[in-house]
Amino acid sequence: MDLKKYYFQNVKKTDYHYRFFGAIKEAKKFDSLKRKNGTGACYFEIYDEEEAIEKFKGLCQPEKKFDEEDICWFYLITFYLHCLGYKIKEFPRVLARPPIDPFDFVYKEVVNFIIGQGDDEDGVVRYVTRRKYIDKIHFVQNHNYIGVDEAINQKFREISNRNASFENMSEDEKLEEITDLIENMLKRGGRFVALDYSKISKGFITDDVVKNYRGKMQCFRHSSPESIDERKTYSESQKNFFIDFGLIIVKTIYMLQSE
Repeated sequence: MDLKKYYFQNVKKTDYHYRFFGAIKEAKKFDSLKRKNGTGACYFEIYDEEEAIEKFKGLCQPEKKFDEEDICWFYLITFYLHCLGYKIKEFPRVLARPPIDPFDFVYKEVVNFIIGQGDDEDGVVRYVTRRKYIDKIHFVQNHNYIGVDEAINQKFREISNRNASFENMSEDEKLEEITDLIENMLKRGGRFVALDYSKISKGFITDDVVKNYRGKMQCFRHSSPESIDERKTYSESQKNFFIDFGLIIVKTIYMLQSE
């Protein structure tokens, strides 16, 4: 797997990770120059996602000094793992929104997290402690992951009570916000508009399907005891399906209204 090639083939201008396009493009020239001069090559290649995770942990070790090659690795791996639906349990934002300077994560966020866990020594975090934490960070993958581009993410931020991006919400909150956004996109003058979903979905999504989805997801919008009890009847797998299917509906509505 060539991570540079993967990045250039998959990144979109609306993606957060597009801000690294220039740096990665320069690293491409840097890579070619190293090969030409015979000074070694920084082939940005991995065998699989497991190797990408181990490479990421290696980048986060306390002795690491980030040069141009390391910075490019950091950008490429966070993009690749984010596209595969991964999050780090202890640092849920870093793969989706990595800092421009990896130092801000490796030497600031990690240290502050460890201090928050009480494993510092009078505000000092030893190298051995940092290594222990980095080795044990948990990479969690949502196997039913459907990406949200920046245009739709902005719509989620606009209607979210805390101005949150979609990927940083809990499962229940995602379902609440999806249902709210569908209503926000379809409601005009107090009434719901009907769209010709067949233009895109070829019958897989209809007005009745959207109405049915909205009705079943109402329990995530309300905090009554009955709604809370109804939410508890759904398994994690079912919630993941509801999220993915809801995003398909949202994207379909967005594309139809953008025409």
